[in-house]
Amino acid sequence: MKLTGLRVVDLSQFMPGPFLAAHLADHGAQVIKIEPVTGDPTRGAPGTDGAFFAAVNRGKRSIALDLKHPDGREAALKLIDEADVVIESSRPGVAARLGIDYDTMKRTNPRLVYCAMTAFGQNGPLSQLPAHDPVIQSLAGTLPRDSRGMPITTGPSLAALAGSLTALSAVLMALLRARETGRGDYIDLSLFDAALTAQPHLSGRLLNTPDGQSQEATEGDSGLALLNAYETADSKWLCLGGREHSFATNLLTPLGRPDLISDVIGPQGAGQSRVRAFLTQTFLTRTLAEWLDWFDGRNISVAPVLSLAEALNHPHTRERAMIQRDPSGRNHVASPIHFRNEPASPPLAVPHLGEHTELVLRSIGHSEERIAELVASGAARGQYDEIQPVSQPAH
Repeated sequence: MKLTGLRVVDLSQFMPGPFLAAHLADHGAQVIKIEPVTGDPTRGAPGTDGAFFAAVNRGKRSIALDLKHPDGREAALKLIDEADVVIESSRPGVAARLGIDYDTMKRTNPRLVYCAMTAFGQNGPLSQLPAHDPVIQSLAGTLPRDSRGMPITTGPSLAALAGSLTALSAVLMALLRARETGRGDYIDLSLFDAALTAQPHLSGRLLNTPDGQSQEATEGDSGLALLNAYETADSKWLCLGGREHSFATNLLTPLGRPDLISDVIGPQGAGQSRVRAFLTQTFLTRTLAEWLDWFDGRNISVAPVLSLAEALNHPHTRERAMIQRDPSGRNHVASPIHFRNEPASPPLAVPHLGEHTELVLRSIGHSEERIAELVASGAARGQYDEIQPVSQPAH
């Protein structure tokens, strides 16, 4: 496994940070997830049956600490002192108030790579705005719209996914540098920033048109006939996905409309509208299965529009070994990173809240008596410990 020996402390919650840490765990890193004594909020997310938490926290060790309690914070600091990577997702300023910020930790652990993942970054007028994915996408210009222009708030968490994978690249780059120099770094990872980078084909045009608001640049590829979805006779959908000249020729010539080829590979406008109207009427004449048979062997970029459930059960998904089962029988989407020589071997077990509290605390020198004191004071929680209301020390 590529990352064997890498020690990661995951202080993050919800999706972006835990998803980043799960990628590291999939490839051999030891990830210790520090949860509040009440647990990561996604453990009890309504309607998920624990699946949301499991998907982004598999393969980690869970230790439950109250970071506002001096003893809980002290245990966290010891763990971070021995870590290669820290991932946290609190609002700007919170880590500093708790005394677990990068500037504090680098004094005793200069090689530390510290990734702070927030909605809008550590500075700027939006930095303190609380937000999940739809709000971030709304402000980043990536929220999709329907044919009437109405925003669609369901769908992939683009900002979180873009942020997680960008952070993964940043963490690995910083680790390479730390290995060479002995010095880590602080990563200010904004999900908003990551979402802004997700449409380079549009942003490049918008940033370089005279008024920055040209209709063509704003619409992007939405008006292109060969990059569109079409309904079939059985109320299913197929999607065309390539506007190269060869694809246009292979599609329109056998359909009897070679005269439309020049329209479809040209710019947006009346020509594209003519082709879209023709294809809309044409695809309604046969079922999806009939059209897929017709397309077979014609070298045209096309696919049926699948639901997520259909995609997860697709033969290609299975052939790529993208579905794996953990010891409890729960299925997971596997790591998309396929190494030939050292493939991922993810430890898919999902930790219970505080399952590894005692184990982790012992590993940093705590005696059984000291662990019992931490649990009794509310500074820590083990797997089978109930939350007891206690008087907190002043802090």
